[in-house]
Amino acid sequence: MKRKVLCIALALLMCMMVTVPAFADEDAKTPPERGVVTVTYSLDHNSGSSYKMWATIRNLAGENIIANLILYDASYNYITSVSRTSSSTVFTISKNVTLSSGTYHLLLYYVGDTVTDSSQITYHI
Repeated sequence: MKRKVLCIALALLMCMMVTVPAFADEDAKTPPERGVVTVTYSLDHNSGSSYKMWATIRNLAGENIIANLILYDASYNYITSVSRTSSSTVFTISKNVTLSSGTYHLLLYYVGDTVTDSSQITYHI
């Protein structure tokens, strides 16, 4: 009896898997101009032990973007960060930091209406 119920339930589940996608709206797509975000970021040397961490965010759709630029040391201990929220098509964030020699990880993380992404660059000073 249990085996028969299990077979019927499995058959119903397979039927639902075939028919449920047919109910989806065929025209529901993200417009091509949405979700297009490009970023450029770096840790640049100013002079002596002074560095500038910066990011430029290009947001072609004018989405509301929250961008975070975070600096960690070699062991991923937090050093500093800067963030900004904007719906401009191009905006920048930056912060000057004083660093000694060592390894650092610069992480850029952003969240938008239709996109979320992060990336990291490692620097040896």
